[in-house]
This record gives sequence, structure tokens and C-alpha cells, in this order.
Amino acid sequence: MTASLTCKKIASLDTGSAVYAWETAEGVTGNVLIDPGGSVARPCTAQGHPLGAMLLDKSAGNVENPDPDPGIRRAFLMAASVIFQERERQGHLPDTITRTYW
Repeated sequence: MTASLTCKKIASLDTGSAVYAWETAEGVTGNVLIDPGGSVARPCTAQGHPLGAMLLDKSAGNVENPDPDPGIRRAFLMAASVIFQERERQGHLPDTITRTYW
């Protein structure tokens, strides 16, 4: 079974944060807000308004206030992790990221 994830930066906010739209091959979509330091991710609207209390703090290595829906939680974690990995690899937040998993 092959799964894929695509993330695309759709906004850079005045605060220095970035908003990414993400989509899986299965059609699950969402948005994630990355803080200016590139270490905290939160689910958000396309305009960058946080949704719920879930967040992933890369420096702490854990999810705070995880969403009770395992599908939402898993997809958010995948998207945020891929964005963090590419930021670390490239030294900046990329515009587009595509990952394929087997």
C-alpha cells in the first residue's frame, strides 16, 4: 500500500508564521500553522486561525491536547513532521513538500 502527503505554503503571516495546506492521497485535507521559529505546529484555518488546542512542539517532542479523533491526529502529525524535517534539511521553510510512503 502506498500513501502520499503533499504540503504547500499558502500564506506567510505578518507575525512571521507560515500556513500550509496539506492533503493525503486518501483525500484527507487540512491546514497547519508553523510558528516563526519553525518549532511549533497547530491545526488552523486557511487564514492561520488556530483550530482547537492541539499543538506539536518540536523542541519538547510531544503533542499537547491531542485531538480525540485518531485520523485527524495522525494526519496532523504527519504533515507537521514532514514540514519540520524539510525545514531542518533545507534550513528554511519550503514552499512545497511531497512525500510518498510504502
